[in-house]
Amino acid sequence: MSKQVLIAYGTRFGSTEEISIKFQQILEENGFAVELIDLKAKKKGKPNITNYIGVLIGSGIRITRWTKEAKNFLKNNIKTINENKILVGIYLSSGEASDPDKRPAIIEKYLVKVFEELGLNLGDNVLYDAFGGVFDLSKTTNLSWINRKMLNTAADEDPNIVRNERRDYRDWDQINKFIEDFIRKLE
Repeated sequence: MSKQVLIAYGTRFGSTEEISIKFQQILEENGFAVELIDLKAKKKGKPNITNYIGVLIGSGIRITRWTKEAKNFLKNNIKTINENKILVGIYLSSGEASDPDKRPAIIEKYLVKVFEELGLNLGDNVLYDAFGGVFDLSKTTNLSWINRKMLNTAADEDPNIVRNERRDYRDWDQINKFIEDFIRKLE
């Protein structure tokens, strides 16, 4: 089998996509062939995960939910992952996970409970983590009008959200460690 890895992600506002692209770059620098798929893009068919030596699945979180495409992708592949012990890395990008003290509760809420709900068997073949997010209220934001309004309202209560600024709360050391651990398991 070739050293091919699949990265399948669903992003809300671009943070998960940026992480996924970073993962692709690091994997390619380490000699892996990578197929990067935005699950929200309109494509025919989904890849057969048994064609890869490892699979990364990412999702953004908004209003306490995964992107439906990422959750459905995981759900549709649970049986294959469980039966074939495919190496899978599952990651989220969420503003709530920006605080390291709150991260364990976020991991439990958005990852472990979802795994239990979907029937994913946790073992040595499953890595998972929750990364911080980006709050972007800058002039160049890609947020829709309604999302800007909601985030501006949240700025009244949350000092991490600053009007007219882009604040990146992702811990890139944490993100790099996750992909390094994934690569170690691939080798």
